Amino acid sequence: MVAADIAAVHELEVRLFPVDAWPLEMFVSELEQPETRRYLVAEARGGIVGYAGVMCIEPVADVQTIAVVPEYEGRGIGTALLTELISEARRRGAADVLLEVRADNPRAQQLYRRFGFEQIHVRRKYYRDGVDALIMRLELAGVLAVHQDIVQKDTVQENTGQPGAGQHGQTTPTEADQQ
Repeated sequence: MVAADIAAVHELEVRLFPVDAWPLEMFVSELEQPETRRYLVAEARGGIVGYAGVMCIEPVADVQTIAVVPEYEGRGIGTALLTELISEARRRGAADVLLEVRADNPRAQQLYRRFGFEQIHVRRKYYRDGVDALIMRLELAGVLAVHQDIVQKDTVQENTGQPGAGQHGQTTPTEADQQ
């Protein structure tokens, strides 16, 4: 994610999380902290269809956000984004990755459990609408091979080779990601 992506990401944020959407300034602030943050976007057909971010302050990484537009769910985009966040946490020396997930979001919980996340706590009425947050943790020691298997199962082995033309679960790195 780069500064030019913020307006589109914020538009998706408001659409996907109407009650708990981050203000636009929050994305600006997060991108201004590259020493502890990494944000990604997934693009398809020339537009952003997913985004994610992680904060890492050794020895803990925290998934700040991860979202995929509903019409692109089930194509491996969430898996690809989460894989990259975990890889970034590992690169930055994290021993654990933490995240909060809505108690009423079984699809996201299933994704996290497939990666080896375990629920460690419940924050009662954490979200503005009163829904609990499940706190989940992934211990990074010895889990890399499991993540590679998940990605290979979820990703169809075809690509048009055109920038931004990710399809069937593939995401194409942005220019910033390639740098």
